[in-house]
Amino acid sequence: MKTPLLSLAVALGLAACQSAPIQLPSAPRAPVTAEPEPANWRQLLPDQIEQVRAAAARYRDFDVAQRDGWKPFGDEEPLMGRHYYIENPAYDYVAGEPIDFSRPNNLIYADFGAGPTLTGVAYVVRLGPDDALPAGFAGPQDRWHVHDMVGIINAATEERPFIRGLAQRWLKDRYFKRGDDRARLAMVHVWTETDNPDGLFADYDRTIPYRKLGLTADHWRGRSVTAARGLHLATPDGCEQTYEAKAWVADTSGKQNRTIMSACRDAAGRLRAVLAGGPSPERLDGAALRAWDDYSRAYDTVLSPAQKARINAMSEHGPDAHHGHSHDRPRHDGPLHEG
Repeated sequence: MKTPLLSLAVALGLAACQSAPIQLPSAPRAPVTAEPEPANWRQLLPDQIEQVRAAAARYRDFDVAQRDGWKPFGDEEPLMGRHYYIENPAYDYVAGEPIDFSRPNNLIYADFGAGPTLTGVAYVVRLGPDDALPAGFAGPQDRWHVHDMVGIINAATEERPFIRGLAQRWLKDRYFKRGDDRARLAMVHVWTETDNPDGLFADYDRTIPYRKLGLTADHWRGRSVTAARGLHLATPDGCEQTYEAKAWVADTSGKQNRTIMSACRDAAGRLRAVLAGGPSPERLDGAALRAWDDYSRAYDTVLSPAQKARINAMSEHGPDAHHGHSHDRPRHDGPLHEG
């Protein structure tokens, strides 16, 4: 979220400072529930997935996405890639309206060394305070999570009154002045281009760091999300992608950043040394887990509880989870926020 908030500050220019937390112009958020599933969901789901795959196929060529006007949102995220969005009212889904599965409103690209490669798509539905999570795809397999934009902005600007003023003005112009308080973004990923071991609708694709490093399926098969996070540290810009957005939201000091980044780079260096020896999958798994433990230890020690709370407010894979899934939810050991 670092890049969008910084871009927001530049785009809006000067504005009056606002030190109080931003409030929605409506009632507090209701507990999250989900819309009911149709009884014939098993018959509906295959056609929905086919629509998604056909839509994604057009954008396997990144040049086509650029020509069609897709723009990046934020930086590349560990175990996901970089999200792209399009400014087109036809792609703006709001609670209570049907989703056109032939029109995903996010594309996800990862760089495996030869430029952006499509890994999947996502659907974003804007929710108001009392809106239920969308039923989305037929059946219980799709995994929805929520970005609470007001909560994210309040967390990121807790001790930054000037930027909070800019953010409040942006929210008013984009939502509140139009009588639109749908500032919670429900999202589901669909990994159309990869054989994701955690399923088509998983939160993450833990194979991505292995593929970035040129490793085969033997290395990632049966390995944990935690090991994949550790391995990501050894990818190009892995430490920066893992930590920098969190640091901006937490409002960390230069000393804190140097300490955590030093620990991360040391852990990544030790892992690269293991990789250079052509390790077995088992040895690599142990080294990746140790790398993540080393980074997590520095993160947990250096950041204050208040800073961690700001980061946790951004976590898209928090308590707002969809009902029932066909596969186990991957464990998140150690610090997390992938956007």
